Amino acid sequence: MIILILLCGALAIALAMDPANWKNQAARARHRVIGRGRAQENPIELILDLSASLLDSGMPITQILDLLGNSIEQCAVLRSVARCLEMNMAWDKAWEAVPGWLMPLRKALHFAHATGAPAASLLRNTAILQRREHTQKVARLGAQFGTRLVLPLGACALPAFIALGVVPLIIALFPSFQ
Repeated sequence: MIILILLCGALAIALAMDPANWKNQAARARHRVIGRGRAQENPIELILDLSASLLDSGMPITQILDLLGNSIEQCAVLRSVARCLEMNMAWDKAWEAVPGWLMPLRKALHFAHATGAPAASLLRNTAILQRREHTQKVARLGAQFGTRLVLPLGACALPAFIALGVVPLIIALFPSFQ
């Protein structure tokens, strides 16, 4: 009976450990909650809010990009974008080397660059949208965790219930042969 319980536990562990997810688990471990804040590789919401504040203060786009590139480690590529824009390079050509996670900043600043209109509210709304998408992603991952937890739990609990509850009852119901 103990062997059956151990086999059920081993089966549950094997089902919970999906080899395809090992790489994703390592990536998710870098984004865990640390204390009150989030450990983020790409703080796009912060960058959008900071850019909006700098635009409100009257700073030009090239100086904003240069300041972000100097201040935030992940945004170092924005310094080269600022230099390209200062040399009157085309907007799309200047942003070619920028990673995709900075695309919301590129789109919002392109509107301000092309029209001369204030884009601070657009940057703030984009930051709010990015936070909402992140919250929805976390909620979706939480729901997936709940559904993935059911199979190993059922694989352990059901055989243990049968082995410890039903089988002794059936054995006790058999008439004893004397």
